[in-house]
Amino acid sequence: MDDNDLGNIGFDPYEFANVIRNRDQPLYPGCSKYMKLSALVKLYNLKAKHGMSDVCFTELLILQGDLLPEGNTLPSSMYEAKKTLYALGMSYEKIDACPNNCILYRRDYDESTNCPTCGISRWKEGKDSILKEGVPAKVVWYFPPIPRFKRMFQSHKTAKSLTWHAARKSVDSHMSHPPDSRLGNLLMINGPSLVKSRET
Repeated sequence: MDDNDLGNIGFDPYEFANVIRNRDQPLYPGCSKYMKLSALVKLYNLKAKHGMSDVCFTELLILQGDLLPEGNTLPSSMYEAKKTLYALGMSYEKIDACPNNCILYRRDYDESTNCPTCGISRWKEGKDSILKEGVPAKVVWYFPPIPRFKRMFQSHKTAKSLTWHAARKSVDSHMSHPPDSRLGNLLMINGPSLVKSRET
């Protein structure tokens, strides 16, 4: 199963709120050490750390579910686990890259098979020195920031912490943060236009 197999599962504020509401749900009745979400995150970290395949991870979840007492809340498949984690807004995108870090194979280079800068093939070379077409030599994992910002601003408390520097005012007339200075205030009010005029 690839990430694309999940279809339109992505960041949804209602799903996110539901996951957060259930974060204190015990892994099984009477369990105080692990909650459903914390256990799932730990298991998924093991999967990533040791390069476990999706099939292997599904079998591990089934085995864990059988070993745990009845009424446990552990997902029984990789699909269910990903659906829960995707609700947290932790999606990522895999982008093929040049092995020498020259370019990313996207936009203009999406269909390219060789790097226009160094000429190296996009595809991985096997032990028999034959290129495995369709298997990228290097992959970059891109974590889009917008879903993470949305997730961070879901909470009023977190949103207040993230915007304190713009909302706070100096109360003791001493500079304890750059916005307290005259230049800081000018930059906050006028922004890039002031910087541009100072350069010219």
